[in-house]
Amino acid sequence: VEIYFKDRMSPSRLYTASVMPPLPLSSFNVSSNFCTEENISECILYINQELSSLCFPPIFQNSDSIRDLDAVVALNNIHDLLQLHRRAVGMMEELEVEQLKSSSDLHYQHLTNSRLKDQLELSKKENMRLHERERQLETNLKTLQNCLKDTKEEVQRLQGIIASRAIQYNHDIKRREREHNRVKERLNQLLIAKKENKQGMEVLNYVGRSDGRRCLWKTGKTESRHEGDMYKTLLSEFDNRQRELMVENIELKKVLQQMKREMVGVLNSKKMSQKEEKQSNDMDQSTLQTNSDDDELLKGHPEMSCDHAREKLTNSIRQQWRKLKHHVERLDSQASMVQDEDSEEVISKQLHEEEMERLKLEIQQCKEFIETQQQLLQQQLNTPCDEETAAVLNDSYMLEEKERLKEEWKVFEEQRKNFEMERRNFTEAAIRLVTTLKVQCKWRYCLLKLWQFNAYSYGS
Repeated sequence: VEIYFKDRMSPSRLYTASVMPPLPLSSFNVSSNFCTEENISECILYINQELSSLCFPPIFQNSDSIRDLDAVVALNNIHDLLQLHRRAVGMMEELEVEQLKSSSDLHYQHLTNSRLKDQLELSKKENMRLHERERQLETNLKTLQNCLKDTKEEVQRLQGIIASRAIQYNHDIKRREREHNRVKERLNQLLIAKKENKQGMEVLNYVGRSDGRRCLWKTGKTESRHEGDMYKTLLSEFDNRQRELMVENIELKKVLQQMKREMVGVLNSKKMSQKEEKQSNDMDQSTLQTNSDDDELLKGHPEMSCDHAREKLTNSIRQQWRKLKHHVERLDSQASMVQDEDSEEVISKQLHEEEMERLKLEIQQCKEFIETQQQLLQQQLNTPCDEETAAVLNDSYMLEEKERLKEEWKVFEEQRKNFEMERRNFTEAAIRLVTTLKVQCKWRYCLLKLWQFNAYSYGS
């Protein structure tokens, strides 16, 4: 034991060992010379102080005599110190193992965190892709619904046109049958009249009647009386026909005025701009002037011929159709301007162009129909005929013209309703376009906000 402490004690610590407090074991270096022959007593005192500070029993029995060293206590203390050292080494090894485990767990957690971040990014991308697919499907569904609605409206319109044309054809057939029957009756009357007036051989020896009575003599009085009755009946029929024509003329003028008012009301829409309102007002004033001129002409000449009135009517209808065509073209230009300003088109341009082509074809057909009527009327006026046949034909033509005007009025009402429906659909489409643009702006704002939030979260 003395040799051990001589080796452990250094002469540089000779003075500091008795003055300084006991230091921890880790502060000493193993390779230093702790004990020498000169500082054995100081080393023993230092060791004793260290052991007492560590709650170990002192290694000598009497503190006054340093030579009374207890070997058993010293060995026990050394053994306890070795046990403590082993425990400390074992605990250090356990702590190192725990540290390795914790570092491996931390590395595994980092790997799992990165993997979960990748999965989250993939799931977000998949979610965005699914949202985009859903939006595309919704847009396709809306377009298909609009196409279905347009096809249904087209089918209804075609069914209405077919029904109206069937009614018109049936009416034309009935009218032609009535006209044919009238012409046949008139021809029979003319043939009977010609047979009565036919010159032939007179019977000299007339056979008397079976009852023995004598027939009445054909004198000038009887013939003049029958002729006067015939003239009276003709005059009464002519007066009745003239009254009927006057009534029909008044009714036709009322219908014409109503048509003009309706068409002027259609042309004067409320949503026109100021320039268009001025133009339409000028057009309305011109139409009203022309209408007043026509009314004055019709009022000033109540005995005007039916052909002239018919020409006036066709000309006015042609002018109104031209104005309606210009108004439709102006609406088409406005719709094209709105579609150029907006980025997306809600109503299909192809359908709009097809509708415009259809309206132009109908207008062209109406023009051709009016021109054919004028040609037929001109041919009729050029062909010579009797006064009675002309009166009968004029009567039939007036009835035909009245019925045709009624049918054209029905067609015009249907076209006006279709035009109002198209204008309403156009306004609704513009409203839907504005709402879709607002929804798209909101969706873009939400997407930008989500992208900024994701960028901030990934950056942090």
